[in-house]
Amino acid sequence: MSLKRGLPPLLLSIVLLASLGPAATRASHHGQPGIGSFIDCNRPVTPPRCTSVGNDSIHYVYIAPSVPNGIAWAVRRTMTHDYGPTDLVMIVQKQITPRTDVIVRAGNYGQNGAAGWVWCPPSSPQGHNEHGDRWCRKQRLFFNLNPTYAVFFGDRASRDYMACHELGHTIGLHHWGNPPISDGPARPTCMQPDVPNGPTDLHRWDKEDINMYYPRP
Repeated sequence: MSLKRGLPPLLLSIVLLASLGPAATRASHHGQPGIGSFIDCNRPVTPPRCTSVGNDSIHYVYIAPSVPNGIAWAVRRTMTHDYGPTDLVMIVQKQITPRTDVIVRAGNYGQNGAAGWVWCPPSSPQGHNEHGDRWCRKQRLFFNLNPTYAVFFGDRASRDYMACHELGHTIGLHHWGNPPISDGPARPTCMQPDVPNGPTDLHRWDKEDINMYYPRP
């Protein structure tokens, strides 16, 4: 992977697909990675990370007070403008409840190689759906405010990209552009990894795959 502005190689989001072998593809009809869970959430890696899917077609998101306003608004924007047009329903919560699917947090987590990542803690409600994918409620979505990764949050486009990308991982969207699947859409998507300052939205193929996997309730 390469990064803009001369940054050292980073693990922007939760995985480097190059190390995984063929990805499990539960919703895919464009030759892209599609949607599905992957990676053992209990692997001894730092930060702990994995991709899970939602347990149903309604995705409840709680944004913790630790999230700066600029990033919080980016999360709300992508929920409305990127995921809102799909059959998946995303709802912001004012507090954590048994229905919460994602808990968004931010802080200085050190130079751990990641500007953002998603994890399903062992204590979170989880199971497997009819596709064989791991679903998880109370997933943790982290944004790393360490100065090393400031380029990923320095302007609105960067924050919009990060919010769209990491929220995509909470519903099982995979990366575009990583081996062994390197073909990408004709137009950019926020699910491309390690691209500070954009792209800021989903490709229509991402949205079609979301609709296949999460039919409207």
